[in-house]
Amino acid sequence: MEVPNDSDDEGGPLIRARELERVLGIRRIYLDFEGRNPTGTHKDRIAEAHARRAAEEGYSAITVGTCGNYGVAIAYYAKVYGIKAYIFVPAGYTLERTGETLSYGAEVIPIHGPYEKVVFESRKFAVENGAYDANPGSNPEVDYEGYSTIADDILSEVKPDAVFVPAGNGTTLAGIWHGFRKRGENPRMVGVTTSFGNQILWQFYGVETEEFVETPINEPLVSMISFDAIEALKAVYESNGYVFGFADDDAVQYALLLEKTEGVSALPASALTIAGLVKFARKFGMWRGNFVLVLTGGAHGGEGLGAYRGALSYVRWENRARACALLQKV
Repeated sequence: MEVPNDSDDEGGPLIRARELERVLGIRRIYLDFEGRNPTGTHKDRIAEAHARRAAEEGYSAITVGTCGNYGVAIAYYAKVYGIKAYIFVPAGYTLERTGETLSYGAEVIPIHGPYEKVVFESRKFAVENGAYDANPGSNPEVDYEGYSTIADDILSEVKPDAVFVPAGNGTTLAGIWHGFRKRGENPRMVGVTTSFGNQILWQFYGVETEEFVETPINEPLVSMISFDAIEALKAVYESNGYVFGFADDDAVQYALLLEKTEGVSALPASALTIAGLVKFARKFGMWRGNFVLVLTGGAHGGEGLGAYRGALSYVRWENRARACALLQKV
């Protein structure tokens, strides 16, 4: 059966963002809002897959190194499947969801050092204690299959011309591309990340540096070592896609714009997919098409976007006057 190109099915997995279209001057924008998952983010997709596999293979414990959202998801599904979760976290990070993680019966283990060290310690724990390793790169086939379901959901409603995905480790981008390839589809895959430090961004532009700035806003995206950088960049190159980087104030501005136009409260880091769409349209002259933005929930631990207002600054939009009017009272 032919896949429709202009779905308006309000009961499906995608949201047609008509007001956002009018503001940006870009036609046919669809939102894949992962905030509707049990713990509010796209991490549920792979957490469920890993916890299920751990239980099926007889493990009594599962572990992961995380900045927050993945740990909550692993804790939730570990409880569902009756196994113990050991969640390693960076001691210096902004961890609004620690209480939620503990409520699912998980043990939270803070580690001093960057995210990469946290993952290393979790992997070490898995080896020494016989726990299932759910860390990025440890069982990539499970990650890719889990995230490939996003491609399935998208294709159930629309045949996309381009898909915009937040890129930290690159696992989500690689997994969604895996799903499209299985279905014989070839949309342009666009990775969107922080300009303050991400290996995928550096490699795409050929920048030789390891300098990065970590903030409460860019924590989900900043990464000295993106564990699935190779597969993510492969997805970008094979699909004739692109990678864009943006500052924190862009993330906050577009998250607020999304909330004002569509009533969707997304994590600012994921709202950068809107910034990526605008830049993509300007760079390639594509103002019409089927554009899908992958967004996740979990805005400041449930406190909403008000916690980020101090980061606001001026951003240029295609329809500048309308965008500014929408935000002037924020």
